Amino acid sequence: MGLRRRKWRRRQRQGQRHLKWPGWLKLVGQRLLNLATIASLVFLGTNVYRYLLLTTQWQVNEIKIIGCVHAKEAELLNLAQLDLGMEFWKLNLAELTKSLIKHPWIERVQVRRDWSRQALIIEVQERTPRAMALLDDLYLVDSQGKIFKKVGPKEKIDLPLLTGLDAKEIKEQGKDTERLLRQALELLDHLAYRPIINQHNISEINLHKQRGLTLYTLENALPIHLGWGDFKDKLNRLEKVLADIQKKRDEVVRVDVTYPRKIIVKVKEREKMLAEQPKSLAQMAQRQPRNY
Repeated sequence: MGLRRRKWRRRQRQGQRHLKWPGWLKLVGQRLLNLATIASLVFLGTNVYRYLLLTTQWQVNEIKIIGCVHAKEAELLNLAQLDLGMEFWKLNLAELTKSLIKHPWIERVQVRRDWSRQALIIEVQERTPRAMALLDDLYLVDSQGKIFKKVGPKEKIDLPLLTGLDAKEIKEQGKDTERLLRQALELLDHLAYRPIINQHNISEINLHKQRGLTLYTLENALPIHLGWGDFKDKLNRLEKVLADIQKKRDEVVRVDVTYPRKIIVKVKEREKMLAEQPKSLAQMAQRQPRNY
């Protein structure tokens, strides 16, 4: 009896082994079928794509440029060498972006296709000019402190003037120049909405490596030395006494607000003031040589 049981168990185990083979083959077959299906779809898609390219005229029917204010559309099209009728699917959007960003007014650009209309959509963001810098000529300074463009002869731009910059250091991107430009933009931010002294009644902001910033009023070109930073506090203290200073503007030479709790007003010496005063006709007659 024991021998029969062992034989029966052995046959049962062998039978189970034989039963596992069909399941393994089924799994392999499913995977092969999936691979064949994917390969067929890829092959079909590739051929459909080639067919559409060969049978359909995929040309640029429209070029739409959004966001231009100062930059002209014709300049951008010429810069990117774009025109209607170009092969739509062959356009390299990355290369077009690199070409368009070279325009001095363009700060950011996004190029995309509209397949439904076979249109090329170009969205640009222009730089915001904040000031003019006096170098060998007048140049525009954007909101990031970058000098990006020479002012054209036909451009009518009314912006604060920055002086004292070194053209060589700007080309070399010196740290001192970057610091001065950041300080100038910070000062312009504080001057934007002030009621008494603002960017509309100043004629110039002078930038100096050691002394910092000095602004000049539009009336009488009065120099007001601000130095470095803390512009909000300095302008607040200046506005409290500016009216009195302007009343004596003929006597005032310079104003210094760099000290923490005081404002220094330098006035002309009395002898110089008398020398600069217009002389009366009687005084002039007394100095005329007499004829006998």
